[in-house]
Amino acid sequence: MTLGTKYHEYAALPNLVSNYLNMNFYIPLQLTELSKKLTRPIYIVGGFVRNQLCGLALNADIDIAGGFDAESFKAVKNTKVIPVNKKLGTALIFYKGGKFEYTPFRKENYAEGGSHSPEAVEFNVPLDEDARRRDFTANSIYLDASSGNTVDPLNGIADAKNKILRAFDPCFVFKSDGLRLMRLARLAAELGFSIDSHTAAVAKEFNYQLRDIAAERKREELDKILNADSKYGIKDAHYQGLKELTKLGLWRYILPSMTIMEIPQNPKWHNHDVLEHTFLAVKYAPPGVRLAALMHDTGKPVCMLKYGKMHGHADESALIAQKELGQTGLKYPSAVADEVAALCRLHMYDLKLEVADAKMRVFCAVNFEYIDRLQELAAADGQATGKENLYTPRFAEFKQRLIQDGAPITKADLKIDGRDAVAYGYKGAQISAIIEELWRECVIEPKLNNREWLSSQLESRRFKQ
Repeated sequence: MTLGTKYHEYAALPNLVSNYLNMNFYIPLQLTELSKKLTRPIYIVGGFVRNQLCGLALNADIDIAGGFDAESFKAVKNTKVIPVNKKLGTALIFYKGGKFEYTPFRKENYAEGGSHSPEAVEFNVPLDEDARRRDFTANSIYLDASSGNTVDPLNGIADAKNKILRAFDPCFVFKSDGLRLMRLARLAAELGFSIDSHTAAVAKEFNYQLRDIAAERKREELDKILNADSKYGIKDAHYQGLKELTKLGLWRYILPSMTIMEIPQNPKWHNHDVLEHTFLAVKYAPPGVRLAALMHDTGKPVCMLKYGKMHGHADESALIAQKELGQTGLKYPSAVADEVAALCRLHMYDLKLEVADAKMRVFCAVNFEYIDRLQELAAADGQATGKENLYTPRFAEFKQRLIQDGAPITKADLKIDGRDAVAYGYKGAQISAIIEELWRECVIEPKLNNREWLSSQLESRRFKQ
C-alpha cells in the first residue's frame, strides 16, 4: 500500500492529529532530507506511523529503522550519532534539530524466562524478518522516510485502522519478552484498541513470563496504565487497562493481593464486589491518588479470612501496600509507598460523618500533608460504591478551617517550644508530652496559641506530668 507524503517542520509535530484514515502521512522534513543523503532507505516505524492511521495525536518521539548500522549516519554532514545499546545496535540520531532513535534490522533469540533481553542478536536481516520480532502488527508498518511509501509485511495497516492489537506470532512475542504482556494491556487501554482473541489467549497462557521481569519495569508499566487516559485522551483508559490485566491473569506477578479481590460486599453499602469497586475507585480518582485507590481495599479479603468480616481492613490494606509497593514488591520510592500506606490506613476515618469537630481538627492537623489526597481518595471511594449520596468526606473542609483560623498546623507553629518546657522544669519524655498536649489544644482553639497562656499552662501543669 502506498500513501502520499506531506512534509511538516519537526517542531510542529506534537500538535498534529490525523483525523482521516486515508490522509497523507506526516514526515519531518529533516528526516526526509537525511534519508535522501543515504545510500539505503530508512523507515519510520512504530507509534508514529500507527497513530496516523488510527487518528490519534502524534508523538514527538520517532523510531526509525534500516538495513545498516548506525555508524553509517556519520557519512552525512552535520549528523550526530550517540550509541544507546551496543548489543542491539540502537542509537540516537540528531540532524538539523531533529532527534530520532535508530534501530538496525535485526533478528533476536531469547533464553527461556521472558527476561526482556535477547541472548543473541543477528543483524543484516531482511525487513520482513525485522518485522516479525516486533510486538504487534500495528507497530510493524514501515514508512519510507524519503518516498512516503509503506511496507506492510504483517498486514498492520488494517489492524491499525481497525484498532486491533495483534501479535503476528504471539508465542514468540510473549516468550521473548514477558514485559510485553503488560504492554499489551497498556497499549490496548491507551489507544482504545481491542485485543485480538488469539493474541489474548496466548498472552494468558504465557502470563508466567512476567514473573522474571524486574520489579522496576513492571512498576513503570503499571504507572503508565494508571495514567493511560492522559496519553491520548481515551476516556476511562486507566480503568480499561486494569480490566485487561485481570483478563490476562497478570496480577499475581504484579500485585498478588488483586488475585483474591473478587469477593462480594454488603449490598447495603456497595453495588459491586471488592475488585470492581477498587477499579471504579481508580476510575473516579484523579491521577495523583490512583495508586492509593488501587490499594485502599486490599485488606478486605485478608480480614474476611481472619475475622469473617471486613472491619479493620484499612490497617491491613496499609500493611499490604507497604509490602507490595515497597522494596520487597514493585520497589516504588519509599516516599510513594509510605504515602499510599498512610492513605490506605486513613481512608475510613469519619466514614459516618459523626466525628466531633475538635477531633476532626486534630486529625487534619496531624495528617495535614495527606489531607488533599485523602479527600480525593475518600470521594472516589464513595462514588465507586454505586450508591447515591452515600458519603461526602469532610477532610478538605476542616483543613480549610484550620488555615482560616490560623491554627498551628505543626508543633513548630506553637509560640513556645521544648526549651520553654525545660525552663519550667520538664525533663525527658515530659517535654514532648506537654508540647503535644498544648499543641492539640491550640489546634482546637487557635486563639490559645500565645506565649502568655502557654507559659501559664507550662507552669500549672508541670506537677501533673
